[in-house]
Amino acid sequence: MPPVGTGCALPGPDLPRLAGDLSRVRDRVVKELTLDDPQIEDALQHLVRHPGKFLRPALVLGAADLVGADAPAGEQVITAGATVELLHLATLCHDDLCDRAGIRRGVPTLNARYGDSAALVLGDYLLASALGLAAALGPEAAAAAARCARRICIGQLVELRETGDQNRTVPGYLAAVCGKTAELLSFSALLGAIAAGADEGHRRALAAFGHHLGVAFQIWNDLGDLTAPDDGAGRDLRNGTYTLPVLFGLQTAGDRLRPLLSAPAQGRTLAEVLAVLRDCGALERAAGTATARLRTAFDCLQAADLPRPDGVRSLRRMLAALLPEAAHLLDTPPGTARSAQAAR
Repeated sequence: MPPVGTGCALPGPDLPRLAGDLSRVRDRVVKELTLDDPQIEDALQHLVRHPGKFLRPALVLGAADLVGADAPAGEQVITAGATVELLHLATLCHDDLCDRAGIRRGVPTLNARYGDSAALVLGDYLLASALGLAAALGPEAAAAAARCARRICIGQLVELRETGDQNRTVPGYLAAVCGKTAELLSFSALLGAIAAGADEGHRRALAAFGHHLGVAFQIWNDLGDLTAPDDGAGRDLRNGTYTLPVLFGLQTAGDRLRPLLSAPAQGRTLAEVLAVLRDCGALERAAGTATARLRTAFDCLQAADLPRPDGVRSLRRMLAALLPEAAHLLDTPPGTARSAQAAR
C-alpha cells in the first residue's frame, strides 16, 4: 500500500513533521481496517488505497499543536486523526450511495465496485470503527463523535429533501453544509483539542474555527464542481443539487438560469449555466462568501488567547499546501502549494 502523500496533496518535503504524523494516522486507519477476511478487508481499504487530501486528520494535528501538544504527535492525537478519517470515509461511502456516483478520486466507488448493499454495510462498518476509536479517547470525545455523526445525517437529509428544488434557499443550503462538511471539520479541530488536553474555551474556539473553515471549503468545492476542466464537472447539477453559486445566480438571473437547470446538465448546457453565473457575478459572489468565512475562521483563533499562537502561521501554511485553490488567501504564494485532486 502506498505511503501517505501518494495521490494526495501532502507536500512531505515542505512539511516533514506533518507528513510523518499523517503517515502514522494512515497506518492506524489501515490497522483498524485489517481483518481476517481478505475479501472484506480489500473492500474496506479500497478508499484508503486512493487517499484524498487528509485534510481532516491534518486539522486534528494542527489544532493539537495550537494548544501545546508535543511534537511528534502523541498516540492520543494520532488516534483522534484516525477517528476523523474513518468517519470521513464513512460519509464518502454513504454520499456516493445517495448520489449513485460511479467514480471517486479517479477510481470506482465502493457501490460501483461491490454493489449498493455491500457499500451500505461497509459504510456502516467505517462509522462503527470511527465511533469505537472516539470512545477510546474518553467520554467527551465519544459524545462529540456521536453528535457529529447525527448532525452529518441531518445535513444529508436536508440536502436530499431539497434535491431538484429550484426554490432552494441560501439558508437551506447552509443548513446542509453546516450539517455535513462544516460539522466534520469542526469536529476534527475539536477532537484535536480534546486529545491534546485543551480547556473548554480553547475547544470552543477551535470548533468554531473548523466550522467556518468547513463552510468555506464546501463553497470552494462547489465552485470547483462547476468549473472543473474535465468530464467530472457539473456533478452537483446532474444530481439536482443546487449549490451556493447557482442559488446566487437564481437570485439575480433566474429568468435566464431556470430553463437551463431544467435541461440535462451536460455539454453545452453546463457551459451556458457557467456563462450566466459569470455574467451575473454569482461565481465571484460565492468566492467572496468563502473568503469571508475563512477570515471569520481565523478571527476565532485570534480571539482565543491560544497557548501556542505562533502555530497559527504553521496552520495557514499547512492549509495552503492542502488547499491550493485558497493558497493566495492564506498569505502563501500559490506556487508553493501543489495541485491536488479534490477530495470531498
